[in-house]
This record gives sequence, structure tokens and C-alpha cells, in this order.
Amino acid sequence: MSWSCGIVGLPNAGKSTLFKALTAVDVAIDSYPFTTIDPNVAVVPLKDSRLEALAELCASQKVTPPAIRVVDVAGLVKGASRGEGLGNRFLGELCTVDLLIHVVAGYDYPYAPGNGPASRAAIVNLELILADLETVGRRKEKIQPQLKSGSREAAREKLFLERLENHLQGGLPARLLPLEEGERAFLEQLFLLTSKKVLYVFNGAENGVAAKPPPELMEMARAEESPLISLCARLEAEIGELPAEERVPFLQEYGLEEPQTDKLLRECRRLLDLIAFYTVKGEEARAWLVPRGTTALGAAGKVHTDMARGFINAEVITWDRLLEAGGLAAAREAGAVRTEGRDYIVADGEVLYFRFRG
Repeated sequence: MSWSCGIVGLPNAGKSTLFKALTAVDVAIDSYPFTTIDPNVAVVPLKDSRLEALAELCASQKVTPPAIRVVDVAGLVKGASRGEGLGNRFLGELCTVDLLIHVVAGYDYPYAPGNGPASRAAIVNLELILADLETVGRRKEKIQPQLKSGSREAAREKLFLERLENHLQGGLPARLLPLEEGERAFLEQLFLLTSKKVLYVFNGAENGVAAKPPPELMEMARAEESPLISLCARLEAEIGELPAEERVPFLQEYGLEEPQTDKLLRECRRLLDLIAFYTVKGEEARAWLVPRGTTALGAAGKVHTDMARGFINAEVITWDRLLEAGGLAAAREAGAVRTEGRDYIVADGEVLYFRFRG
């Protein structure tokens, strides 16, 4: 399973520029609405110093970093939930992603009354809510036959849908709805857009300096329990085009310790609550992203279905302890390697060696 993030926002918010910065993929960037018609998709590797150290220790010829999928879809306009612009197509693409990166334009100072960043973000949020309300309405119609037959489960779902509908009509995203026992299954089967976690990106002035987000936008993000990152997408795209040796002085010129896109990708991983475990076999050192709470059996299945099918056990050692030992053989001699069964919960940063029946 690959984890994916969808970039959303109004036309000309800087979505495609940010996509280019994140992926180093040259996409058409224009100053006109609907520049993006077909979705741009790329798999973005995540920086992982732990993997690099393990690869150096084991002299791995091939290094496969963790990665997430990034999708840039067409800009959203008011009325998209009713099919305006590229509405239905836009919303359909979003259903497949795990996280929304909501880009909000922060240029064109001073902001026109009622057209500040928070107002712009609210337009997108409203369209997502309206689309979800349609989804809830369709589900209510679908369970009518079950209700007429006296199904208790359908009656429970109906109560949940009505509570969810009232919540959405109040302008609140589905992810903020407190769930009662047994309701999560009802929510998950709806695949609502506003049930996805959101990372706001304030795309600052085009002069390359990321401005501080206005208080209204900061309050909106805080109220939704969503993080907010400020950057200049065009500057980040320029950094991505530079040779590695030129990036540090360029960043220093703008007072940056690292590209803000690195911070953004780390935040995406945190929001998705993913951990990384490592395998070192033959010539390849590889990182694997899995949800926190994954068992050793689940991790084996991530690597290969045959490993899960014939799972015996897993040798486990933390990445830093393996480095200290100088290799797996030395770590075994020092008693630093544990043997764990199928139900063991894998921790972030562990190196796993699976034993399985072929």
C-alpha cells in the first residue's frame, strides 16, 4: 500500500509550483485558472539519515528510501460540489488520497476585503463539506429498504448519519465529529473528503520570503486541529533545481536551514502516523512505511506476501544499536538482537530480519 497526499486549493494558489518543488517534476505552471487539467502524480522519496547510515554500514549497492505519493489536481472553484469548473472530476480524485495539503495563496497584499487567505481557504472547505453532504444524503437513501425491514443496524446508522449531517451543516469537517462506540465503521465506509486530515500551506510572497500567515488563517487551522506551514513555493521549486553543492549557500542567503518542503513531508508522515522499519538483505537497504501499531506479521506482508504466509519469527534490532555493533553478526554475539513472534508491535527505526517457510 502506498500512502498518498492530494494538493488542493483555489486556482493560482501555487499548487502546481508546490508539486514541482516536492517532486522535482517539471509541470506546466501558468498564471491562468485550470492550468492543471489532468492530475499530476509522482512518488516522492523521503529523506532518511538512518537508512543512509545502515546502507553505508552494510555497503549496500541499492538504497530504497521511504516514499509517499503526491497528487496535484485541478484548482477548485466555488460551486465545484455542483460540478462547476472541473468539480466532480476534482472531487473524485481526492477520494483516493489519505491526506489533503491545502495550499492558500498569501500574495497580492493588501488583501481585498473578504478575500484574505482565510476567506480563500473557507471557499475550498465549504465545497468539500457540500460534497460530503451529498454523500451522506445518498447513503441515507440507500439504507431506506433496510429501515423498512426493521434492521436495528440500519436504525443505528440512520441516527449516526443524521448527527453527521447536522455537524456538516454547521460548517464543521467530519474529522472533528466525536464518534460513539461502533460509529467509526459507519464513517469509514463513506470515504468523506472532510474526514481526511489536512495540512495547511500558506504560500507566501513571490519575492522568495515566506510571510507569516495572517491571524485569521492561523485561527482557522488551530480550530480544525490542523498544522500550518508557511513557505514560498516558487523559492522551494528553485531550490529543487539547484545542484546539491549550491543548495546550502542558497538556503543561507534566505535564512533557511533546510528546504521547507522537507519540513512539509515530515509533517505529512506525522499526520498519517507512519513509522519506518528497515530491511538489509543482499545488496539492498530499504525503508518501509507502515501505520503505527503494525505487527511483525503485518510488516513481513509489507515486504512480501510469501513472508507473511510462511512467517516463523523476526530478528529485531534498533538501527542505532546495529550501527554500534558494527554489523549483524557482532550484534548477535553481543546479544543485542531479539527474536519476536507474529504479534510483536514493530517500533519506528527497527531493523527486521524475517524467517519464513518458502
